[in-house]
Amino acid sequence: MFCRLAAQELSLLSPRLSQENVRLVGIGLEELGVEEFVEKKFWAGELYIDEKKKSFNDLGYQRFSIWSLPGLLLSRIARNQTALGKERGVGGDLRGDGFQNGGLIVVGKGGKLLYSFVQENPADHAKNEDILKALNLSGLMLDNRSTDEQRPAAASPASCDQDVCSLKPKSPASSD
Repeated sequence: MFCRLAAQELSLLSPRLSQENVRLVGIGLEELGVEEFVEKKFWAGELYIDEKKKSFNDLGYQRFSIWSLPGLLLSRIARNQTALGKERGVGGDLRGDGFQNGGLIVVGKGGKLLYSFVQENPADHAKNEDILKALNLSGLMLDNRSTDEQRPAAASPASCDQDVCSLKPKSPASSD
């Protein structure tokens, strides 16, 4: 359900991004559920599948542990997003790899990293306002469907060179 909600939120940007010739690209981690994801129009951009999770690994996106996931799913943001998903009739079946975290990067012309967001909870996702700000875009009326519990993005921990972007590992002193 959380991936579907995040995809819906990001898809709200699609018309404006198209006007500016900005591609909206999603990378999923498995084929399971993709047909329904596409059929129900949860995502308005290009969609690719990386079953080997190379992009997730290259970007340093970690996996939630079997011990951390239950607590994360009981957090305020997860409860709020679950209620929102039910309200919108998004549904979800908990099939597939729910342990893989993800994120979002905005890459400008020439491969310059403009914005980076890394999930710390399966229910959180980048705010559309932050994405527009990174792209220096304004004038898009956004509804306030995102929750206020989302953490602000940290300074860009990712670096890009040529075709690959990767995240610098957090040092033990900087972790929460």
